[in-house]
Amino acid sequence: MAAQSKLFPPERSIRHLFSRLAATYLRHRKQISRTVYLALFAALVKRVHNAISEQKAASQHQEELRRRPGTSSLGEGGDRPRKKVEVNREFFRNLLRLLKIVIPGWRSKELRLLFGHSVFLVLRTLLSLYVAELDGRLVSNLVRGRGKDFLLGLVWWMIVAVPATFTNSMVSGFISTEEKGPGAKSLLRCDYIHDKYLSNMTFYAISALDDRVKNPDQLITVDVSRFSDSLAELYSNLAKPILDMAIYNYSLSKSVGGEGLFIMSLLVQLSANVMRALTPPFGKYVADEARLEGEFRFLHSRLIDYSEEVALYHGHEAEKDTLDKGYFTLIKHVNRILRRRLYHGFMEDFVIKYFWGALGLILCSIPVFFRIPGQVTQTMGDRTESKHLRPG
Repeated sequence: MAAQSKLFPPERSIRHLFSRLAATYLRHRKQISRTVYLALFAALVKRVHNAISEQKAASQHQEELRRRPGTSSLGEGGDRPRKKVEVNREFFRNLLRLLKIVIPGWRSKELRLLFGHSVFLVLRTLLSLYVAELDGRLVSNLVRGRGKDFLLGLVWWMIVAVPATFTNSMVSGFISTEEKGPGAKSLLRCDYIHDKYLSNMTFYAISALDDRVKNPDQLITVDVSRFSDSLAELYSNLAKPILDMAIYNYSLSKSVGGEGLFIMSLLVQLSANVMRALTPPFGKYVADEARLEGEFRFLHSRLIDYSEEVALYHGHEAEKDTLDKGYFTLIKHVNRILRRRLYHGFMEDFVIKYFWGALGLILCSIPVFFRIPGQVTQTMGDRTESKHLRPG
């Protein structure tokens, strides 16, 4: 009986074990953190090395296929599947060639737009952090009942709002200029395209002597414009998240510690991988939509070119069936894309807005419920201020 009375209940044993593990971790916190960071850096280096090796192997395989007699990467056979576009070394080489056309020189207008956009992106992120700091001070003074400090902080907050709103307007203006203004439409400049298309009888060779490029009018008028819009959006969609992630993670690591930030980042990465696995291939869908639009436009052009023959042989019913078939094929594909986007939008909104929001609330609660080494005990006003200092 005495031996049994000394046994801890299961809940107490688990709590005691957890306390011992936490105490051991706190004693060796620096060494464990450094080991984890080194392991993450080594994993990143290995992942980059594997990606480069896979790209080299894919490029060599494509070169071998091109050199084989009787084979072609254009998919001449009817039962051969279409070649999948991959982000490999050849893709970046082609993108670099296009960027040389987009930005012809160091003093070009496009490079000035890109530089100005980058400067205002950095300013907006820094101003967002400073405004968050002012918000924390205002709420802290309000909780503590400091009326004078609250009013002075409110006046300064309104003054800072002027450059903040100006910066946001400039960023929006740069995005609109790159997407819809002359900057986007001149990314792959019309003069360059027309010069190449109308020189050395290229237009005749494409339409009469070579069938590799189908519907050149669709490519020049529509596809080039869409590609320019996507290329203009690519920089802002990549630069701003990377910059925000670097600055906000540094700010959060000082407020809540590196452990909570690491765990939350791991959960966010896992959920992002799940979303990526469940995301339909929208890029392929858009390419198929552009192809179907080109084919539908070609059917109308063919009807105009052979209108006399159609009228002579009373072939308007057959042509109507052909046009209806092309139109309804396009509409069916567009409706399919809309349905997929509806399901994907539901999943994306739930994960990003609610699941990641819950992770952010848990991250902000760490300093309240747990003691972080190196931080002093805070009052209610200090906690309120530090809560608003965290970017969210």
